[in-house]
Amino acid sequence: MNSFQHLSRALEDMPTTRSQRARGHARGGARGRGGPAGPHGSAPPTNPVQGHSGLFYNLQNMSPTSAARATTGISADFFVDRVRRHESERGAYFAFQLNRPVSVRIYNPVQQGQDIECTCEEFQTTRAICIHIYWLFDGLNALLDTSTASATEALSRMDIVTRASALYGLIGAQLPSLPTILNATHDELASDSDDAVEAILTPTFPDARADQVRDMLSVFEPNTLPEEFGQDFTTPPPDETPENFYVPNSLAMTVYRLAVRDESVFKRLRRVMTYDICANAHFSKLRARAREAFGRLDSYIENGPSESNEQDIPRCARALRSIVNQICQIRNLRTATGPLSPTVLTRVAEILVEILQEVCNRNEDVYYRIDWEREVGDDEPEKNRNLYAYLIDDPPRFPSSTPAWMRETFIIDRLRQMPADEWRHLIERLTSILDQIREYTPDEDEPPLAYTKLERMIQDYTAHAFEPSSSSVQRRPTLGDQRETQRRRLG
Repeated sequence: MNSFQHLSRALEDMPTTRSQRARGHARGGARGRGGPAGPHGSAPPTNPVQGHSGLFYNLQNMSPTSAARATTGISADFFVDRVRRHESERGAYFAFQLNRPVSVRIYNPVQQGQDIECTCEEFQTTRAICIHIYWLFDGLNALLDTSTASATEALSRMDIVTRASALYGLIGAQLPSLPTILNATHDELASDSDDAVEAILTPTFPDARADQVRDMLSVFEPNTLPEEFGQDFTTPPPDETPENFYVPNSLAMTVYRLAVRDESVFKRLRRVMTYDICANAHFSKLRARAREAFGRLDSYIENGPSESNEQDIPRCARALRSIVNQICQIRNLRTATGPLSPTVLTRVAEILVEILQEVCNRNEDVYYRIDWEREVGDDEPEKNRNLYAYLIDDPPRFPSSTPAWMRETFIIDRLRQMPADEWRHLIERLTSILDQIREYTPDEDEPPLAYTKLERMIQDYTAHAFEPSSSSVQRRPTLGDQRETQRRRLG
């Protein structure tokens, strides 16, 4: 429970961010959502201009073209689709994928020197700071710096590059929740109201907060899911004083009782333990349980059944189906009750594809070389000796009374139900799995239903991703090798 000591210190010493202070400033100058100027609009730029974050920016020493571009960028309605760290020949960088087919990159100043760039055509042509960089700079400038906000911020190229490079380490520290926080900032902080995101995420009544507090505290228990955590925790009655919240020998229960009854404590805890952090921990634990299911099967194959392990092929398959169902149910529940960043949602797809790949890699008779005596009837189905056959190639035909998650096409049906944005970055891995299934299928046999569904999913996505579009905001995802996808045969 030592982790709770770090959490309690963090709650005591949480800094106030510039975006929080900016909300207390008087509103003045050009509004972040105001009209842009020059080649990007019709109204002349106003000095200073105010961003969505509430910060003001000085345009006085900028050329008319640059000032117009800055005003357009600061007032734009972009949002961050995902943030990832990448390695390149130039060094490491963080890529901010916007809701446009462009990405803003901030390079590691230690490896590359101070540099920021955008993949948009305007930046690549002119190398001038573009509207996307101005937009992102406003969000990062407000969210990640805890120093005193100045009256106005400068917007020269040198100022932006220096500032963004200085924030490189903080970006890494905030990475899991950064998309959600940035998008919430630009959506809500430009209004004259209080933090709308915090209001949405803060339940009004103590009883409604209990599950969220358990969710946050369960992060510190590596093997316990939120729904299993703190079942013996009791909520203090409304008339109980804070002095009575203390529970001897249990920091977790003490924090739980305090956060459930004290809204201010709950809010501070929620700011530390974001939705993304809690969701990532939840999905990571379910991933670990899937890996444990594979491990128990391997142990069963090597050592035979025991009182503590009877994980044969059918039992392992059921355990994996149950875990997949849990992952998808938790994903749906969390997205319905709070915002999750694209990074978390794509992580869910990655876990599902990882499980699918592992099953496909286990296309073998697992009992072929065992050195222990196995009792089995003469009519044992072949699939009971092969995990791939049991889940992918020839799954059992369960009656209609069986739960739907036992009868669906393993994982592929769940991926088909998810938005393509959540699994499109896995298209190469999915194509490889498709080839793998095809190679397993004898030429004279029809491919399994899993192959047909996966192939159709890839084909539908590819056709949609590369069809011409007149919309400037249409995303155009790039496959690793379009020609390779186009040559795929129908099953």
